[in-house]
Amino acid sequence: MDAIVVPTMTPLAVGPAIDLAKALECTIVLLCSPSAQLRELGRMGRVLPSNALYLEVSQEYGHPLLGFERREIEKHTDIATKRNIGLLMARMCGWRTVFFLDDDIRGMEPSLIRRAAALTGQYRVVGFQIPEFPDNSVVCHASRVSGGVQSTFIGGNALLVDTRRAEAYFPAIYNEDWLFIYDAVAARSAGVAGRLRQLAYDPFSRSATPEEFGELIAEGLVRALHSGSDVSTLYFWMDAIKKRSRFIDEVVGRLHGTAPGTDEPVPDRDRILRRLDEAKKRLLEISPMSCLSFYRTWRENVDVWQRQLLGLPTSLTPQQAIRYLRLPSV
Repeated sequence: MDAIVVPTMTPLAVGPAIDLAKALECTIVLLCSPSAQLRELGRMGRVLPSNALYLEVSQEYGHPLLGFERREIEKHTDIATKRNIGLLMARMCGWRTVFFLDDDIRGMEPSLIRRAAALTGQYRVVGFQIPEFPDNSVVCHASRVSGGVQSTFIGGNALLVDTRRAEAYFPAIYNEDWLFIYDAVAARSAGVAGRLRQLAYDPFSRSATPEEFGELIAEGLVRALHSGSDVSTLYFWMDAIKKRSRFIDEVVGRLHGTAPGTDEPVPDRDRILRRLDEAKKRLLEISPMSCLSFYRTWRENVDVWQRQLLGLPTSLTPQQAIRYLRLPSV
C-alpha cells in the first residue's frame, strides 16, 4: 500500500482512516471541502502521522489537468474532482497501489486491507462488499425498503487501484465510480476482497433529481456488459430509458402496498414517494440523444485523460505534487 486517499466534507470523521494509515505505514491524503471544521484539524495533530497530507479543495478549484472534461450535464458533486486529484498525485509521486476510502466506511482491519492490496497484482481494481448499509442511490434504497431485490456492487467508497493499469478517470456525474471501473470490469480485472460496513444515514433526506442521469447511464452500461448490447446506438438508450421508467413505476407500486412481512404501510412512505416522483420527472427530461452524446464524449475524455497521464512529471515528492496541482495545504 502506498497511499490512502480520503475525500471528505467532515474532516473530524477521518479518525479510522488515519489509524489505518498508521498501521499500514503509508501516506494518507485528506482532500477536504472548505468548512469551519477544517479549523479542528489542528487539534488532531497528536493523531495525524507525520506523512499525512490534508489539502483544501474548494468548489471553485480548477487546474488545466482537470479542465479537459467536455460534458453537457450539470456537475454532480466535487467528489470526482477530489478522486481525480488522488489519481494525479499517485502518478506524480510514483504511488502504485492507492486505496480510495470514504470517511464513513468502517471495519478496515489492516490485515484485510493488506490482503486486498496484494490482489492488485492480479486485478486493476479491488473493492469490497458493503451489505449492512450500502451506498445506493435514493431510488435503489426505495426499491429495497419496498421489498425489491436490490444488489450491490464495488464502488469508490472503498476501492484499491493499481494506478499503473487503471487509466480511467472519475467523471463529474453521479455513479462516477462505476464509470471509473467500467473498463476494468469489462476486462474482467475487478476483484472483491471481503466485507466492510458503512455508517447509517438517511437516504431519503437528499433529492433523487441529481442522481437520475448518472443512474441511467451506469445501469445501462453495466447491463450492456452482461448482454453484449451495443451502447453506441440511440435504440439502446431508448430501451434503457424505458426499462428505468418501468423500474421506478414498479417501486412506486410496491410502496402503495404494505411493508414486507407486515400488514402496515412502509414507514415514511409519503416522503419516499416524493423522492421517486423527483426521479421520474428528471427521467422524463432525459433524451436518448443526451445519453448517447454523454457516452461518446466520455469515451473521448478517457482518451484525453490517458494522454495527459503520459505527460505528467514523475518521481515528485508529495509537496512538489501539491504545488504542481496548486492546492492549498490546511
